Amino acid sequence: MSGTPLSQDSALRGELRVGRNDPPAFFFSALRTRVLKAFPLQADSKCLAIVAPVGYGKTVLMSMLLNDFRHAGKQCLWLSLDDRDLAIEGIISELGGMLHGDEQSLHPAHSLFRGHDLTERRIDMLIHLLNNHPLPLTIFIDNLHFCSDPGLGRLLDQMMFRTRDTLHLVVSSSREMPFDTTRAQLEGLIRQVGVAELSFGEAEVARLLDERLCQAIGESGVAEVTRKTEGWPAAVRMIKILLDGSEQPRLTLESFSGTDESLAQLLNRQVLSTFTAETRDFLLCLAQLRTFSEALCIEAVGGQEVHEHLHYLAEHNVFIIPLDHNRNWFRLHGLFREHLLRESDVLLRPSRRQEILTRAARWCEERSLWREAVEYAFAAGTTGNVVHILDHIAPFFVRNHGGVQYMDWLERLHGRGKQASAEAEYWFVWALAFRRRYEYAHKQITRLSARLQRRKPRADAGDLQRRIANLRISLDYWVDRLEDACLGARQWLDEVRNGEDDAFNLAAAHCIIGCYLINSLHLVEARQAVQSAREMAFQAEGVHAESWVACYDALIVITEGDYADAYASLVRAITRIRVELGDEAGICGTTALMAARCAVAMGLDAEARQLLELGIRSSRSHGFLDAAACGLEAGLMLWRGKDDDAVPMSVLRDVVAAYPQRLSLTFSCFLIRRLIVLGRLDEAVAEAERIGFGLASRQCRNRMENVQRVARLDALIAMTQIELQIVAGRYKQAIPMLNSEIRQAKLSGCNASLVELELNSALVAVRLQDPALGIRHMTRAVRIAASRRIARPFMDRIEVLRTLVSQSKPSVWGFATEEERVFFAQMCRQLNLNDQVKAANLVTAEGSSRALDVLTPREIELLGFIEAGLSNQQMADRIDVSVTTIKWHLQNLYGKLGVSSRTAALARARSMHLRA
Repeated sequence: MSGTPLSQDSALRGELRVGRNDPPAFFFSALRTRVLKAFPLQADSKCLAIVAPVGYGKTVLMSMLLNDFRHAGKQCLWLSLDDRDLAIEGIISELGGMLHGDEQSLHPAHSLFRGHDLTERRIDMLIHLLNNHPLPLTIFIDNLHFCSDPGLGRLLDQMMFRTRDTLHLVVSSSREMPFDTTRAQLEGLIRQVGVAELSFGEAEVARLLDERLCQAIGESGVAEVTRKTEGWPAAVRMIKILLDGSEQPRLTLESFSGTDESLAQLLNRQVLSTFTAETRDFLLCLAQLRTFSEALCIEAVGGQEVHEHLHYLAEHNVFIIPLDHNRNWFRLHGLFREHLLRESDVLLRPSRRQEILTRAARWCEERSLWREAVEYAFAAGTTGNVVHILDHIAPFFVRNHGGVQYMDWLERLHGRGKQASAEAEYWFVWALAFRRRYEYAHKQITRLSARLQRRKPRADAGDLQRRIANLRISLDYWVDRLEDACLGARQWLDEVRNGEDDAFNLAAAHCIIGCYLINSLHLVEARQAVQSAREMAFQAEGVHAESWVACYDALIVITEGDYADAYASLVRAITRIRVELGDEAGICGTTALMAARCAVAMGLDAEARQLLELGIRSSRSHGFLDAAACGLEAGLMLWRGKDDDAVPMSVLRDVVAAYPQRLSLTFSCFLIRRLIVLGRLDEAVAEAERIGFGLASRQCRNRMENVQRVARLDALIAMTQIELQIVAGRYKQAIPMLNSEIRQAKLSGCNASLVELELNSALVAVRLQDPALGIRHMTRAVRIAASRRIARPFMDRIEVLRTLVSQSKPSVWGFATEEERVFFAQMCRQLNLNDQVKAANLVTAEGSSRALDVLTPREIELLGFIEAGLSNQQMADRIDVSVTTIKWHLQNLYGKLGVSSRTAALARARSMHLRA
């Protein structure tokens, strides 16, 4: 017990780690009970659940099982919980750290952009790690009853039912565990151990008492101990302590009545009474310490006989449990410590208690055991010491521990009417922002700014004020105060200090400006801002920064409607992210959502579904509002109005709820438009009335007053209202709105919107029986859409296309390029057979069948592959491109040949003498 070395792990984490990832090393020899002998080394069930009250030897049993498994060469992990583990986040982080190593501390700005992953996603990431672990694994989790998080049941269910067969669990709790026990039993996945199995029989009681005591009390005495304790292991050990200290064990046993006496009374009257007054006082002092070493006891408790007291307690097995194999750190048994703390409230002077806790806080602080230092300082009531420690540890503890514990400390401090230093309060706001408590964070940073303005200028204030300004910009952005965020970012950039500001912060500021300009539909200026961000991201030298900038750049291109270019760029970014960071990286999901929007716009529904599945998992906790909107729009475009869709409506609504109000209004507009496409007009009108579209203009403004209105959202609202007017047959009202929005779309360069507006104009013309005007609008839409692959609007308005094709002659269609003719032919493939033939004739008449002239070398090469019978994958492997690229080339080839299948393409090519 002489040394107290701290592990490197403890020093790095700023908290005592002993006893966390290894079982206790007991002073006594643990009994190999009958229940232990019943467990085969080859686990016959996925989960062993040990549930019994305190004192039934659950930890002892688990530690012996662990040793058996490890001696048999099995890979095992151990996690012990304590009364600080109230939330499942800690369990997930601990398990993830043991499996994959601790997550590296992220750049502060990137951390805020990334955001804190929600519990569901963190569970998914843990399940992914478990399922990709290379070896069979058994995970031991002791003391699950400490976790009161409602999400614990979900975590256990996921570990039970979503992991591979080679993962096994051994878990213990003093109360029923909140997972689906019925399902686990029906599937044969669980084996339960309770009080009946853990209670000692006479043979086990005799072995625990040892031969000397058994001879002293006889067989009848052993039977009496078993009867009086009802086999409760903790009570048997207490009786052993009593009998070991008695000169007449038999008489002591006879005087003990275990039937009507509480444990606290037993400890008080029987066990503690056997100690000297000095030992009892030492125990009352010792109970103030959660865990202890000899050096900590000397500093905190004081006195010359600490070593002798600890040695005596260890020798007599007085509920002192070693936490490490070197036996440097210890804790008292939970029941014993609880009783001692109750006794100390009466018997220990308050000043003595405060002295012990204050000394313990100082000792832990000197050894960088920050968590223990702060807790002891709080317990001592020395808020000045708390403030001092928090000021020292703030950035380290928040960035390395995610901020939950730190926020709790600051809120406890505020609850006592105290404030930490300005630096510590800054990190409190940062932690709130990281946890997405944006509104509260905004209030706190406003108070902090006012506090700094009131105090005298200091030499070191400039850096802190600049960081506060940067954090306020981020908060304005995340709560969707885009104009305030843009103004703040511009002012912050105007005050840039050469070489002193971080490249990631500079890139983030330019991205925020760019996002505001995109939503204001100032796309030229937005591109300039994003280009500045790209230059800063290059200096930041990381895939995270470059990927964020790629997303904002793609948002410009998506807003313009150049889906083919945006899709190619985003797919390249996703490929790099998956290689360097993996599929579970949040930025991978954000990029995938935006790529899904491009894919669905180009009619690549299968690819869009895959991308949406990849991105939607992280969208509630990672990303930015406009990226989430891309994913939601893609999801709704793929939604068929059924409950069995790949991404259910409930999932989409969950994403909406995680963002500011602007996304809710945006989603409602997307939904109204999709319901119109699906022909569910009553539901579309009902949704429109729900969000205020059916109200008078002033009422509508009042309904939307909490939404941050920007030009991009206004354009979407106008498009939605136009389509509502059209389905209601109010064409006179729709026409001026269409003309106005067409002018605005041309001015802002929003080609995708322009295509939809032209098609809506064509629809109005058809409804007014003016096919010539309808064809002019349709031709304009094709001209804009062809090079950009804007296919979805045509797919959603196929009836307009069918009507115009069936009623027109070749001479009225004016396609200027082969690309337009090919695109038109591809759109017409959705028509019935007769209309497809007529459309093909129109295209042929327009283009005079110049397929040979426009086939590219790659397309001619693909014809050869088709003739050879190669699959898409084989083609991709042969020319070293993706399957998606092959599909793209084939679609272009089919369009140029006017066919829709491989067989038809080959036949058409042969008829044109392109193949032998």
